[in-house]
Amino acid sequence: MPMFDFVCTSCQHAFETLVRGSAVPACPACGSVTLERQLALPAIKTSGTQAKAMQAAKRRDKAQGAERMHAQRQYELSHDD
Repeated sequence: MPMFDFVCTSCQHAFETLVRGSAVPACPACGSVTLERQLALPAIKTSGTQAKAMQAAKRRDKAQGAERMHAQRQYELSHDD
């Protein structure tokens, strides 16, 4: 898919859009067609980046679990049956 990143030179809005053929994209914020295409670097997946992503996911899941436990405890304390 020909997805490109652009920055509008009129309003500085950054966005990504699909560009087919010779179609000229327009800024979704202001409608201007004076855009600057940005350099998009490919994502590189290595064992190091994958390990960092897994560590971040584990930290996020742990924090979400703690929040759920706290919310459940608060619910139980405020709803005596």
